[in-house]
Amino acid sequence: MTSTPALNTLTGHNGLIAIDKIGNKVLFLDPVTYRPLRALEGFTPRVHELAISPDRRMAYVPIYGDGKHGDNPHPGHELAVIDLHTRSHARTLSVAPFKAPHCLRWGPQGQLYCLCENSGVVLEMDAESGRILHAIKTGSSNAHRMELLPDGSKLYTENEEDAFVSVIDLRARRRIKDIDVQGPLDGIGLSPDGRTLVLVSDASAQLFIVDTDTDRVTRTIDLQGFRKPAQIARFSPDGRYLVVTSHEEPLAAVLPASLEAQQVVRLQKGPMDMAFHEDGHTVLIANHDAGSISVVDLASAQVVRTLACGKGVETLSFY
Repeated sequence: MTSTPALNTLTGHNGLIAIDKIGNKVLFLDPVTYRPLRALEGFTPRVHELAISPDRRMAYVPIYGDGKHGDNPHPGHELAVIDLHTRSHARTLSVAPFKAPHCLRWGPQGQLYCLCENSGVVLEMDAESGRILHAIKTGSSNAHRMELLPDGSKLYTENEEDAFVSVIDLRARRRIKDIDVQGPLDGIGLSPDGRTLVLVSDASAQLFIVDTDTDRVTRTIDLQGFRKPAQIARFSPDGRYLVVTSHEEPLAAVLPASLEAQQVVRLQKGPMDMAFHEDGHTVLIANHDAGSISVVDLASAQVVRTLACGKGVETLSFY
């Protein structure tokens, strides 16, 4: 696979943004001290997830609805666009008639891909105008998260309870294959070079490793010290680390790029997504159920600081 810049694993030093799902706010923090700077509110319930534009000018935040996966009675149909320079809500884009936008990813030509869970589609959008260019069927209304190869050739959706991953050919704009796994899934992550896809089991404390050249599961990794399934899996922007968190217990695992070793980090309640510092050795993990953020040293797998942040931050990013 040709190596291209990983548009979906950004870091930076200009700012730090956090999506407080429970508080329904977009929070700005100082990227050095992590102290709160500004909170944006007034969004339709509720803000979920986050995508920073490759030029680091804008953040796109899905308005998912007032529920959660599998129980979202009033699904949303909007994306809030946040100006990162002025720290303001710049505009709102509609994805109607499609419902429950959740995960966002960038394509190499500037396309914004938006996974609309309840509608079972991935939208290809013009990020500036919000115009929907194409709607691609995933084959599942349980698709919750996705990853996209850096060269823009394929996109993968993890379909949670349906226990398979949809492989979508983005040039043909159609689903071409399913990757079947043992039991339901609850997370997906992709290495910056696009060669390794990580699937997180929702049935046991295991990871399934997929070779994206063949789209086959090549190995299974048991998470050491985990009694319950994990959820979020993220590679650091430099590809040196994989971090996996479990919302069901206050733990994270830090693995090297080889995936041959593990270190366990004890966090606060409900850890979810994370932001990697540009120093290459620090990650911030959002403790969704505790209203806090843990600052973790990756080399030692130790929490060096914990700070209060929002009511329930799910995801965050440096830019």
